[in-house]
Amino acid sequence: MDIKTVPAVNLKKQLGLISTTSYITGSIIGTGIFISPTVVLEGVGSSVGLSLLVWTLCGVVTYCAAMCYAEYGTRVKKSGGTYTYIREAFGDLAGFVFLWTQLVLVRPLSVVLASLASAEYIMRPLFQSCPDMAPTTSKVMLGFVILGFFVMANMYSVRLGARLQTIATVCKVFALLSIIIGGLLHLCQGHTENFSLPFRTTTLKPGNVALAIYAGLYAYGGWDNVNMAVEEVVNPHRTIPISILGGLAIPTLAYILGNVAYHAVLTNDEILSGIAVAVTFGERKLGLFKWIILPCVAISAGGIANAVIFTSSRLNFVGGRDGLFPRFLGMVNVQRRTPQPSIITLFLVAVLVMCLGDVRSVIGAYSFFKAGGEFLGVLGVFRIRRKHPATKQTYKVHWLFPVIYVVFFLALSITAVVYDPRTYLVPFLVMLLGVPLYYMSRSRWWQSGHLATFNRWIIMICHRLLLCDHASQEAG
Repeated sequence: MDIKTVPAVNLKKQLGLISTTSYITGSIIGTGIFISPTVVLEGVGSSVGLSLLVWTLCGVVTYCAAMCYAEYGTRVKKSGGTYTYIREAFGDLAGFVFLWTQLVLVRPLSVVLASLASAEYIMRPLFQSCPDMAPTTSKVMLGFVILGFFVMANMYSVRLGARLQTIATVCKVFALLSIIIGGLLHLCQGHTENFSLPFRTTTLKPGNVALAIYAGLYAYGGWDNVNMAVEEVVNPHRTIPISILGGLAIPTLAYILGNVAYHAVLTNDEILSGIAVAVTFGERKLGLFKWIILPCVAISAGGIANAVIFTSSRLNFVGGRDGLFPRFLGMVNVQRRTPQPSIITLFLVAVLVMCLGDVRSVIGAYSFFKAGGEFLGVLGVFRIRRKHPATKQTYKVHWLFPVIYVVFFLALSITAVVYDPRTYLVPFLVMLLGVPLYYMSRSRWWQSGHLATFNRWIIMICHRLLLCDHASQEAG
């Protein structure tokens, strides 16, 4: 049964400067600053100086890529972020493989990492005397609840999701400011012993350094979120560059100062002892004030899940609208103007991933494939400039920024794969599976067989049960 297309249905422009900046800042500040310090410090051989250099380097490299995306947001008037730019530059096959990787690997892992991190920070204070005894099953169940809450909020309203993101961003900034102020006051009292011989290190291995950098890049992840929803941004030529610049500058400064605070108060052994670094910091320095900080940390981690749900659903939505993914993913709730079928699909895949339990050990592989997609997006900047000529409202970045990012990523990727191929082999094979799937999806058997019938039934269910219809092919 075919459903009549209503071209008028589309996403609505309702994201202003505050909302977009909150999505970027709120997406970046979250699980990374509370998980990655342990991985970064371990990767650089417990060297405080090298650890701070890695955080600074990751901020600079991220800034280079973000400037390219600021140009994209004013040059290409379509949502979808990295997917749209890869498809525009390299064609449908590259776009499909990127979407496939995001659907089955990157985005579900990201939302699960955020939900589990939020659950851990909620439960960790309940097991202060024996933190390792916190039941994994309880963390996973609480993670399900957190994930389900943000899924329902994003299905209900774009504005509700944006307001939750703003609240989470305020909590993130408040928690980080408290940690930074506490650490700087500790330094001003003369406690500088942890910074003596800052570049003293044990064994330094290229593979471990690469993992440390990937952990730092994971912490900066989220700077591209507004590009996922360009069609929903008010005055994108002004809003997108400002929100990217401001949204990235705040976390970069906060990350460097936050790590200085961690190292000022905690010893290397304390930082390396576990993932929940902020809990240890609160117990050492904040006293009773930690009972205000820790909920803020948990909310900030939950805010990452909210942002990933928002952006990932738009990614799958654009893929469905373009015909690279099943068409039901390109449907929008007529009343709420939210891509509900895409949100539900992300939720189901994330649930399967969360059933695996603790997935924090895959931060390196996650960052490798996420940064790999951004690498292809930045690599296509010169081709996209030819396809989409600049106007008076286009923000244009200097050619040196994409060159720096491309060279850095190539050097980092080669080092990581050469020194630890097993970490990246299985996910890489999963990514390559997208190539035969693309050609199968173009075949007559795929388009007219049982899978096509199944897709039509899903479209009918979305139409009748969720009150959804196909979005217009025209961008905002």
